[in-house]
Order: sequence, then structure tokens, then C-alpha cells
Amino acid sequence: MTGLLVLLAIALTLGIAILTTLIVVEARRPPRHTAGYAVAKGLPCDPGEMGLAFEAWELDLPGGASLPVWEIPGESPPGGTANSNITAILIHGWGRSRIDTLRRIELFRAICNRVVLYDLRGHGESEGSLSMLGAGEHQDLIALVERLGEDRFLFVGHSLGAMIAINAATSDVDIAPRIAGIITYGLHMGFHSSLQQRLRTTGYPARPLTDLAMLWFRLMGIRHRNLWTDIKLLNCPLLIVHGTDDVIAPYDDAVKVAREVSNATLHTVQGAGHLDTHLVDEEAHNAVVSDFVEGLEQSH
Repeated sequence: MTGLLVLLAIALTLGIAILTTLIVVEARRPPRHTAGYAVAKGLPCDPGEMGLAFEAWELDLPGGASLPVWEIPGESPPGGTANSNITAILIHGWGRSRIDTLRRIELFRAICNRVVLYDLRGHGESEGSLSMLGAGEHQDLIALVERLGEDRFLFVGHSLGAMIAINAATSDVDIAPRIAGIITYGLHMGFHSSLQQRLRTTGYPARPLTDLAMLWFRLMGIRHRNLWTDIKLLNCPLLIVHGTDDVIAPYDDAVKVAREVSNATLHTVQGAGHLDTHLVDEEAHNAVVSDFVEGLEQSH
């Protein structure tokens, strides 16, 4: 009997170790949504396939990372004058890419002077680095802002991208005055909690797997900032777009942020989940976002 218990304990330990390893590897090497993915899904591979003019370039970073960027001009009204003095930077979430973000750009092209999409580290067609899971990518966003020149910027972040946007806006005093505002979709308040939720939705037990994974990440030098602290330091308007049925980022957290953070506004989307808040009642969503951006222009 004792021998059997020992064998069971060994098997359990090995099982936990294997699952933890798989979690860590997949987290840092998420699915690559590249041109091949777009072709398989019947999606446009780049803005040109949507009939849009664009400029493609690479953001080269210290350490050898290279992030591909698409820069797309906004629509011009009759007379050729730009719609806005704001550049929107759209920041995708974990396991996504700028190809996925293409489906979100039409509204921002209509209300902004320029729209910029890029692949995060370890995602899409980026090279030279694994994902940092939101623990360091805000420095990449700051470098992108500096590369794009003197302008006012609107950060539009989904999920992990929302966390990166807030970290960038609160960690660099030089770019902070140039950030006109932030829009978040599916904002989660910590990578650990979002990892737990993702595992639960797939039927795996979250703990102790996520605790062990986070320990492993820390040993790799991946240390997340406290987003609850950072978000209270924001000096720009924040629009939180959040679905009531989001199983990755709890809606209650969005309510708490809107209540505790000055200049924060919550747009609740009844029945929406983590990925479709911009599609459920699209007319109301577009009106809220357009009014928010118009307010940013008037406040300048």
C-alpha cells in the first residue's frame, strides 16, 4: 500500500511538472497569427488587401527584437483635411496579432488622423524575442511612440494589450503628455488572474499550476507591475469597454476601475464576452468611442 501511494505521488508530481512546463512554453510562445493563418481563415493578410494605403516597416529594438508595423492613414473628408490630430495605436492581446486587429480599424480610421498596428514580442511575425507576457512590452510601445514622431496618441488595447498601454502611459514622464487617452477592451488586472481564467475555461485546474508557472516566470526575470497601482496614476482619460459575460477578465474588475480611477468611464456591453465587445451593439459602441475621441480633441 505504501509503495502504491509513493507511485501515485510520483505520478502526480510528474503530471503537475509536465502541465506546468506546457503552460510556461505556450505562454511565452503563443500561436503565431501570420499571413498563413490569415489565408487559412479567409482574412486579409495586410491593409492592402482591404484596399487601404499603408506603410510597412520594422521597429528594431535593443537585444535584437524586431516588431513589424503597419502605418495606415485615416480617412480624409472632402477637401483633404485630416479628421483628427490624434494617432491611434492598436495593441492586440495574447495569442493574437496585427492581422486580427485589422478587423477593428475602420472606426478609428474614420475618427483619427492615423492608425498604427504592430505585432507584440513573440506574436505574429515579430522576430528575436519571446513574449514577455506584459512584463516588459510597455517599453516597446514607448519606443514605437518615439519613432512615430511628435503627435498626440490614443492607445487602444485589448486584454494583454490594454495592460501594456496602461503600463506605458504611467512609466515614462516624457511621453505621458502626448497620450491623449486610452481605450481598453477586456482589461484584466493581472496576468496571473487571466492565466487562471484561461485554464478554467479549458477545463484544467488553475492551481497549483498557475502558481508554479508564475514562479517559473519570475525565475526567468518576468516580473509584472502592479496594474492596480499603475492605473491610478493615469493622467489621461480612460474609456473601459467591457462585456458582462467576459470569462477571462471579470466584469466586476472593470466596475471597480471605473469607480476608483479618476477620468475613467465604463461602457458596459450586455452579453458580450472577451473578444466581441466591439461587435455586440456595434452602433452604440461606435457612438461611445467617437464621442470619447471627439472629447480628446476638444480638450487639447
